[in-house]
Amino acid sequence: MDLLKSIWRILAAISKAISVLVPLVLFGFVILIFSASVSESVPEALPEQAGLLIAPNGPLVEDRSELEPFDALFAADFPAELLLSSLIEAIDQAADDPRITSIVLDLEGMVGPSTSQTMEIVEAIDRFKASGKPVLAHADYLSQSQYLLASSADELVVHPEGGAMLTGFGVYRTYMKQFLDNIKVNFHVFRVGENKSAVEPYMRDDMSDSQREVVGQWLGSLWRDYSQMVETSRGLEAGGLDAFINSFPERLVASNGDVAETFLKAGLVDQLLNDDDLETWLADTVGATDSSGEAELVGLRRYINDYQSAESGSDDAVIAVVAIEGSLMPGSSGQGVAGSDSIISHLERAHDDDIAALVVRINSGGGSVFASEVIRTKIEAIAADGIPVIASMGGAAASGGYWIAAQADEIWAMPTTITGSIGVWSVFPTLEGVLDYAGLTVDGVGTTDLAASFDASQALDNRSAAIFQATVDGIYDDFIALVSERRDMSPEAVEVIAGGKVWIGRDAIGIGLVDELGSLDQAVAAAATRAGVAEGYQAVRYGTEVSPQQLVLEELGRNFGLAGVRGFDSVWQWLAPIRQQLAFIDTLRDPKHVYLQCFDCNYVY
Repeated sequence: MDLLKSIWRILAAISKAISVLVPLVLFGFVILIFSASVSESVPEALPEQAGLLIAPNGPLVEDRSELEPFDALFAADFPAELLLSSLIEAIDQAADDPRITSIVLDLEGMVGPSTSQTMEIVEAIDRFKASGKPVLAHADYLSQSQYLLASSADELVVHPEGGAMLTGFGVYRTYMKQFLDNIKVNFHVFRVGENKSAVEPYMRDDMSDSQREVVGQWLGSLWRDYSQMVETSRGLEAGGLDAFINSFPERLVASNGDVAETFLKAGLVDQLLNDDDLETWLADTVGATDSSGEAELVGLRRYINDYQSAESGSDDAVIAVVAIEGSLMPGSSGQGVAGSDSIISHLERAHDDDIAALVVRINSGGGSVFASEVIRTKIEAIAADGIPVIASMGGAAASGGYWIAAQADEIWAMPTTITGSIGVWSVFPTLEGVLDYAGLTVDGVGTTDLAASFDASQALDNRSAAIFQATVDGIYDDFIALVSERRDMSPEAVEVIAGGKVWIGRDAIGIGLVDELGSLDQAVAAAATRAGVAEGYQAVRYGTEVSPQQLVLEELGRNFGLAGVRGFDSVWQWLAPIRQQLAFIDTLRDPKHVYLQCFDCNYVY
């Protein structure tokens, strides 16, 4: 017994030591990480001469996403978001900053950007070039969207073993009708507008002829914009890019399979340099070197922090900018989701301040009818107080996004904005076929004829189907009436351009859906003019307020490479066609199961 008691005392002592020491060690580790993180984030004085390095590692967004603490800590799993407005502002600041000698674009980590985003960035780059400073771009390999922005540089360099991927635009979707039949799931679809294509993959096994025609028109128009931008920046003759892509296999064979050499011969890149030669070239072209003899470069975040810390408060009139980005859903915003509760909160904060005008920046293909309407109603209430409202469209502002934009006094879009898609749809899946196949039956009793109407385990009867169709028809009539009233058009004229048809900004202006073509900055200037404060104003963003805790956890996660368990990334990529459709189903959260959504607008062009 004495031996057992001694062993017990030893084990108890070890247990106490562990219970005390382990938390202390973990706490010390966190303090160490936090101290290192803080020391790295302390602003340093910028060099007297340096190039501005623009090397995003994630998507360009209109508003930051709020992350849960766990997700923020494992931030290495998430692409780092960069505000499009911050990037453009930094480029404009650098144009007049004597410390900045040049811009260096390293875009391989950038997700996207869309053609519309690139257009806005290129406008800022052109303003930078007007200051007489060069813009340089280098990469090992560039995606098609990355190449469009990189091609705007004065000189584009790639690695001798690198290149780019230029294939043209395409819309290809996974059609699931046969699959759904095979697994005995019945998707009941209700829609108004033959071109409302979001639900086609659940109704058909191929693209309809009408949809093929509509998509072909706006997709071809977008590709012409892309091609013209590349041809202009690279000094190619009209049609040169299409000719290069269509003859790429033969060109590649002639270059003995050397992709980079093929691009060099075509004039799509300027030089092929390995890493060592690239460093020398950068140092010479930037015109400033650090202590190791390499090019002196200042990162974008460091530069933004530097000039923002030097800025002082302003008494100028405030033009509020509220971003609406992602699929419209009730509730809170998240990555890829514009939650109506969050958007209403941003609008209310702007309304509570003494703002001169409101600019609603929309980058959304729509979503829930409920979410779209509550946001539109809030904007209507703000306008009722005499505050001018301007809608600025990003890459897409269609369906529910256009429902919101229609409330504005003026609508601005980029030439390549995808908009319109005025149509409504609803889906209701039932599983009676699955249950029957499994040998399961459903039976019971209800107090009315409709008691079992919306039970997914039973077949949808005619009365229930009539409810869905009547709801969809009514909302479509409301959509037509809204556009007719706000755009000063007859309902008959709206019907001609509605029906789910998708338009791009350049065409939308000719049919009355859009007032002006221009960037967010131009829309803000228009808002200031309408408010009578054009002589002195400042644009203030009202968006997601990322908490200090999230910022700290993100910094910890990214600085120390914390990441969740992986291993199936490549598998998920191969399953993307199916995953995309399943993810789309997950967004169907409208309380009435009715949607204003343009699925094709979710693609990045």
